[in-house]
Amino acid sequence: MTRALGLALSLSAAILAASPAQAVQKSGAVAATELTPGTKVYDVDGKEVGTVAKVSGDKVAVAIEGNGLVVPRAAFVRTDKGPALKATKAKILAVLHEAERDAAAVDAALKVGAEVRSADGAAVLGKIKAITPQGAVMTTGEGDITMPRAAFFLAKSGLAVKVTAAQFAEGVKKARQSSGG
Repeated sequence: MTRALGLALSLSAAILAASPAQAVQKSGAVAATELTPGTKVYDVDGKEVGTVAKVSGDKVAVAIEGNGLVVPRAAFVRTDKGPALKATKAKILAVLHEAERDAAAVDAALKVGAEVRSADGAAVLGKIKAITPQGAVMTTGEGDITMPRAAFFLAKSGLAVKVTAAQFAEGVKKARQSSGG
């Protein structure tokens, strides 16, 4: 489930925005004591979605049909049945399945020698030098950079990272300064 949790981390905004009209019909915020591992989680229609797997600060990991979703505590509302996410079960599952497909596409493209482009596809930032368990090492004009797997996505132009060329250059510069290199 850990890999799926990582894949779904950035999906919390989609869940939060999925059904705001339905969420308003529910009552108040969920107390921290209501979100403990093993607690059943429902959707806005009262259907059981999964269970709380872990709580870390403001982030809540929910186990859903063998997958996982990490959302902020604010993504929950209180219902008569218990804590509920602000979306339908169908929407939640669709988001998780889309994340799985996207991750599979990135895995297929993340190969040694693959060019990596900026988020807009306009600039080639480097090439994949090596694959690591958590991501990849890119060879760039500034030297080798290790990028987490979550930074990559598959764009129309091919493998890309979720930053512009300018943001990438600034990030590399700051990383070099903080590491003394």
